[in-house]
Amino acid sequence: MDICPYDVIVVGSGATGGMAALTLAKQGLKVLVIEAGPLKERKEASTNEPADSINRLRGIITEKHKNQIQHPGYWKNNPNLYADEKKFPYISSGDKPFLWTQGNQYGGRSLTWGGITLRFSHSDFQPSIKDQYGPDWPINYEDLSEHYDYIEKFIGIYGRKDNIQQVPDGCYIGQIPLTDSELFFGKKVKEELNYPFIQSRGFDKNASIKEKDWPRSSSIGSSFNEAIKTGNVQILTNHLVESFETNSETELATKINVIDTINGSRKYLNCELIILCASTIATLRILLNSKRETDNKGFNDPSGKLGKYLMDHISICKFFSIPEFHPNKDIRSIKDGNLSGAGSFFIPFGSELPNRNEIDFLRGYGTWGAIDRFGVPRFLQRDPTDSVGFLISHGEVLSKESNKIELSDRVDEWDIPIPKISFMWRDNEHKMVQHMKKTIRESIQVVGGEIRDVDEIYKIPFIKKLTSKSIATSDDPPPPGYYIHEVGGARMGNNEETSVVDNRNRLWRCKNVIVADGSCWPTSSWQSPTLTMMAICRRACLNIRKHYLE
Repeated sequence: MDICPYDVIVVGSGATGGMAALTLAKQGLKVLVIEAGPLKERKEASTNEPADSINRLRGIITEKHKNQIQHPGYWKNNPNLYADEKKFPYISSGDKPFLWTQGNQYGGRSLTWGGITLRFSHSDFQPSIKDQYGPDWPINYEDLSEHYDYIEKFIGIYGRKDNIQQVPDGCYIGQIPLTDSELFFGKKVKEELNYPFIQSRGFDKNASIKEKDWPRSSSIGSSFNEAIKTGNVQILTNHLVESFETNSETELATKINVIDTINGSRKYLNCELIILCASTIATLRILLNSKRETDNKGFNDPSGKLGKYLMDHISICKFFSIPEFHPNKDIRSIKDGNLSGAGSFFIPFGSELPNRNEIDFLRGYGTWGAIDRFGVPRFLQRDPTDSVGFLISHGEVLSKESNKIELSDRVDEWDIPIPKISFMWRDNEHKMVQHMKKTIRESIQVVGGEIRDVDEIYKIPFIKKLTSKSIATSDDPPPPGYYIHEVGGARMGNNEETSVVDNRNRLWRCKNVIVADGSCWPTSSWQSPTLTMMAICRRACLNIRKHYLE
C-alpha cells in the first residue's frame, strides 16, 4: 500500500494500539498504525464449528499452536486468532516454561479478550507503603480517574456500584443479572465468612460470539471504528517492526525499521514520534533490538533495567458443584446465564485478606467466579439438579530482576533475534497459592458445595482423557503467561537510574518514543490489566503536542 504522510507511528493494533490511534486522531494528528499480522474479515474471526475444531487439530499436529492450546480461550475462540508459533517463535526454559499467547492480526489480542474491566485501587499505585517492598508507581489513581471514566463510557461497560475500596466504582450502562446460585453464593460468603462480593464488571458477552459486527470489546469494534472515521488513521498490516534508530546527537528516534512479512522486504520509515503498543513481550523485543550496543544508532538505557522485572499473575482454579437448593424467589435473577466479563462475580480481597494470622507473603489477590454459566446442557451433568461453578484466584507477583526477557542467539525467518523469557514462581507466590486454596475451599464449603474434577461433574465422552493433563484443572498453579496478564520489563519511574520510562511513558534518553502498553508497569497488582493499560495509554497520548512535540 502507499503510505500517506503521517505525524505519529503507533506499533500494534490491540487494546492499547486502538486507544492510542483514537486519542491521537482526535487531536488532528495523522497516525500510521503498523501491525505485524493480517487484516481478517469478520467471518474469518467468528467462531465456526466444525471448522474451528478441525483447525485446532491441525494447529496441534503441526505444533503451530504448541503452547497456546493450553490456554482455555483457545478452545472457545476461533484458532485462527492465535499466532503461528513456528513463524513467531520464542524461547523459555523447559523446566521453567512461559506460555506466550500472541494475537498477530489487526485487532491483536483484543479479539480474544475475555472483557473483564476492574480499576486499580488507590493503594495499588503505592503498594510499598504497606510492606516496604519494591517500587511504587510514579502516578496515582487521580492521574487515571478521568481516563477510566472516558474508556468505560466509550466502550460501554456493565457493572454494579459496590462501594468497595479494593475495586473503585466506575461508569456503567447497566447490570448483567446474577444467576440464582450466584446470589445464594454471594449471600453466604458475605454473611458467614465476611468476604467481599461484587458483580463482575466488563462486557455483556464474550468476544468470541458469532455476530455480524466486531464486538465492542475489540479495538476494531470500538476505538479503531471511531478513529478511522476521523480520516486521520491508516493501517499498515503484515509489517513487523524490528527496531528504531536514533540521532546520535539529539538521541531522538529518527526512523523505524519494518519488514514486510509477506515478501521479506525491509522498509525504513522516518518518524517524529513512536508509540509502542505491541503488547508487553513484543514491545520489549523491539526495545532490546533498538538499544545502543556497539554503534550509535540505538538508544541509551541508563538504568540497565530494560527487559528485567517481568511480571504476571499467579493463579489457581477449582471447579465445584452445589447440591440443589431453593433460592429466595423474591430476588429477581436467572437460573442460567452466559459467561462474560460482566456475567460473573468477584471476591476482591486485594491486600485486605482474611486469616491474617496465617499470611506469610506480601501483596494480595482476588477471586473470579461464576455458577451456572457454562452453557453445557444439564442432561450431560451427572446430577442435573446440581449447580456447577468455578473459582479462579489471580494474585500479584512481586517484581524480581531475574524474571526477564533477553534476546536469544536464535533468529526468526527474517533474521531478527527472538525473545528468550526467563520466569519462575517464587516462595512468595507459592505461599499465596496456599492461601488462595484455603479461601476457595471455605467459600465452596459455606454453600454446601464440593470441589470436583470436571469429569466428576459432566458425563461427556472422553472428558477424563481431555482434562487429565489440563493445566487449568491441576492442583498446581499454571506456568507464567497462562492467563495472558504479563506486564513489566520497561517500568516507569521518577528517575532514569531505576526506571526505563518517565511518568509520561517516555524513554528517558529518547523522549519521542512512548512505551504505552503493559511493559511500562512497575508492579502488577491483581486485577485484570487491560482497562488500566488502556487508561495509561490514553493519558500518555492526550495533549501529545504539549508533552512530546514541542
